[in-house]
Amino acid sequence: MWVTNDDAMFDTVKTLSNHGRVAGQQRQFWPERIGFKYKMSNIEAAIGCAQLERVDELIAAKRRIFEAYRERLRDMPLTMNPEPSGCVNGYWMPTVVVDRDVPFDREALLTAFGAEEIDGRSFFWPLSRLPMYEPRPDHRVANGLCERAVHLPSYHDLSASDIDRVCAVVRAAVQAGATS
Repeated sequence: MWVTNDDAMFDTVKTLSNHGRVAGQQRQFWPERIGFKYKMSNIEAAIGCAQLERVDELIAAKRRIFEAYRERLRDMPLTMNPEPSGCVNGYWMPTVVVDRDVPFDREALLTAFGAEEIDGRSFFWPLSRLPMYEPRPDHRVANGLCERAVHLPSYHDLSASDIDRVCAVVRAAVQAGATS
């Protein structure tokens, strides 16, 4: 436990304890400085233990959802999470990466998701774009992925109609870029 009556110090510690992310930051996964996150409450630990008891069921649901996305988007100019030989991907976050040669506006897709009340998320920012590190615009792969990739919803109880709705929005956004 940590206690203070200094508002500035409280804000600093709160930021540090949330991976360096400032409260109110609009960009997802965007830390302003180097931080940490080592918190786990007793309730979180209990939930984690309960989830481990059904981990095979949860992973099977995530894999079912991923396969449904892959099947519905197979004809699109994009790739999805790889599964190298000898590995089993848990598909925590199914991700679409739009092909490099297709004009694509990630923010437009995320806005379209928001308008449809779909919880799509931006791909992780390259570390060299974060304010606490030296900018490295020459990191073309990382910077390119960030601009062309989006995480799709993956709640383990998504229905086929939920997946169809997500795919329709992805399809419309990618096709809009391809025809512009």
